[in-house]
This record gives sequence, structure tokens and C-alpha cells, in this order.
Amino acid sequence: MLLPDNDAMTDLQTHEKVGRNDPCPCGSGQKYKRCCLKGETATAPVDSPWQRQREASDRLTSQMLKFAGKQFGEHIHECWMDFNLSEFPPSMDSLQGEEQVFVPYFLFDWDPNPAPSRRKPRLALGVVVQSYIQEKAHRLSELEHLILTESISRPLSFYEVVRCTPGLGMTLRDVLIGGETEVEEHSGSQSIQVGDLLYGQLCRLPEVTTLGRMAPVAIPPGRRALIVEVRAQLRRKIAKQNRELAAEDLIRYAEMIRSAYLDIRDTLRMPPRLSNTDGDLLAFHTLKFETGSAQVTFDALAPLAWGDTKEDLLEIAEMDSDGTLRTIEFDWRKKGNQMHPTWDNTI
Repeated sequence: MLLPDNDAMTDLQTHEKVGRNDPCPCGSGQKYKRCCLKGETATAPVDSPWQRQREASDRLTSQMLKFAGKQFGEHIHECWMDFNLSEFPPSMDSLQGEEQVFVPYFLFDWDPNPAPSRRKPRLALGVVVQSYIQEKAHRLSELEHLILTESISRPLSFYEVVRCTPGLGMTLRDVLIGGETEVEEHSGSQSIQVGDLLYGQLCRLPEVTTLGRMAPVAIPPGRRALIVEVRAQLRRKIAKQNRELAAEDLIRYAEMIRSAYLDIRDTLRMPPRLSNTDGDLLAFHTLKFETGSAQVTFDALAPLAWGDTKEDLLEIAEMDSDGTLRTIEFDWRKKGNQMHPTWDNTI
């Protein structure tokens, strides 16, 4: 069973506090200060509503993670299984950025003993947030109280990106219940395209609306049919009530919606399926030949590397101490490229 290790709570807290010189959590491979942090600081005024909301949200999350680590840290493995709706989920380390969705689930939604009936909307809060409110809520600022209220009362849904201004924000359309919303989102909007689908939760505050719990990978438009099918299933469930889908329905069937997200997430992370035109899977393999001389073999095959002379290729070769060729590796290239006319060769 691949689950977070014993230091999972520490790891989650570390993910929430990224240092300037740490790898950027967006997966770009650059340092945080040269990637998303640069975009955030460049576009957000020091005392803007978005910045105040971001700082308050970070404080609240940090405080709740510390509290959860002491009170519920031993249950993090159980929560990870419940979130993934599987007794054998993938390891958290294999799902880069998934803490953006999982941590809020743990803090606000997770209930180790859910009610057996799914006929009524889920009104009870998760066990972590229930305990936190009882012990710590009186210490929160007004803005932190608002963010906490939004986090426990708003449903998660799928949103289509209608418009996007990189580094500033997006216009989102709720695919499940309809309606458009302008959200301010600085780092995430830099890698989003119009038509992409996002899984997340709106946070509506007096001066700014943001998208929280945003899944780390944008869903391509080609997966929209799967989400539309979920919408059709939800509509069938309320068909006898003669009304449109509403936010409370998304809360009631949150597990169904999350299941759809998990299916899409796992499918997107699967390697591509390669086959020939008959549908037969391609099997990669290596052919090995025994030859009498590396030099003779090289002389025969070197013309296959279009665009390079023998002298060019030998610059990367390994030679024996007496100067004879030992090993060499090069691409088999031909002139021109049918698929990309501007390219000068095909490998």
C-alpha cells in the first residue's frame, strides 16, 4: 500500500510554506522566486484585497495544519485513502501538487465516520474543522472567519475558463450549475488557457473572489464530455423535484463529483497508449547485432545521420587508448519533415 510516510503532516506543512529558493510547486523546475513568486509580487499590490486574502488564507491553513498534526496526525493515512476513494491509492509523492486539493479536504471535509445515508445533504463539518472551531475560532481575525466560513459552505465544482488574463485572473463558468464568475488568480492563471476546465472551490469575499482548492493540473477541453455526463447524472437524481441543480446538490453529492475528478486526474497521468493503425499496441525493443569491427560498422551507418559529417559524429565517440573507435551513438535522420515543413530533418 503506497501512502504518505510517517512524516506526512510535516510534508504537508512544508508544501504550504514554500521558500524563495525552493523548487516552485507549479512543477516548472525553476526556483520559486524566479517563477510563480515573481509573477505574484509583480502583479499584486502590497495591500490589495487579493494580497490580504492570500495572507489570511495562508495563516489560517498554517494554524489549522499545526492543530491537525497534534490532534489527528495519526489518521492522515486513513484520510488519504478516503480522499482517493481507494484502499490502495497512489503515493502522495507521485502526485505533484495534489496537496492543493487534499489538504483542504483533510482540514474541512474529512469525516472518518460518515452518516450511512446519502439521502440528505451533508451538513456536518469535518472532524478537524469541528475541533478547531471549538478550541481556536475565537482567535481568528474577521477575514480569517470569512475564509473559514467560505471553505466549509461552498461546494467544489468544475469550471470552464471563458476568459483569462495571465498573472491577473480569469472568468469561469460553472459547468455543473451554470453562472459565470470573475476570479482573481495570479500564479495559476499564468499556465491556464481559454477552454481549460478546472476543479476547485470559489471563495467569495467582499472585495475579491478567488478559486481555492484548485487542482494542480488543468483538465483539457477534450474531457468535457465526462463532466457533462456527471451533470446529467446529478440532474437525474433531482428530476422529480422540478428544479435546476443548485449548490446544495453539489454539496450532497460531493463524493460523486470528486470521484469524477479522480478518474480524470488518473487518466491524465497515465502514459499515452501507442498503437498501429490496426489498434495493435506498439512494443518497444532494442535490436542488437554482433559485428567484427566498430569502425567498419560506423563507416557503413554514418551516412544515415543526415546533416552530420563523420568528423562531427566522432567528436562524441569513445576511443580506445590506441585511438580506435570503441563506442558511438547517433540519431538516424533523413532530410526534410513531412509533418513540420519548417523543420529540416526527421529522426
